Amino acid sequence: MKSNKRYIWALVLCCYFAAVLMVCLARPEQIPSLSRSLWGIPVDKIGHFLMFLPYPVIAYTAFKPTYPGRWQHILVLLAVFAVGVGLAMGTEHLQGLSEYRSYEIEDFYADILGMECSALVIFLYIIFRKD
Repeated sequence: MKSNKRYIWALVLCCYFAAVLMVCLARPEQIPSLSRSLWGIPVDKIGHFLMFLPYPVIAYTAFKPTYPGRWQHILVLLAVFAVGVGLAMGTEHLQGLSEYRSYEIEDFYADILGMECSALVIFLYIIFRKD
């Protein structure tokens, strides 16, 4: 049964990657227009934050070790975060290469912040869980 859950989470991760690429590379006219800012924060930065917030949870759940050692779980979380940084950087570079989107370092920072927040929650779960 655990093996089936791992496959399901891997499938969810693949769907997540596809959705992120679809949203990041969509033409601007395909994206609904929203207000320019919310509480003084540009809405597109909030979108980037929210888009990358679930990534560490999905990827960690798909690849977490089956044995109880905390260090192994922390190493998997670090690997998941490193791959997420690569994903965020890659999507920004792809946007910069397209003729209808632009590369913005602030978007990359918002992506990283979203991943940091959820990775911190996972890290605290790993540290304080009972084996």
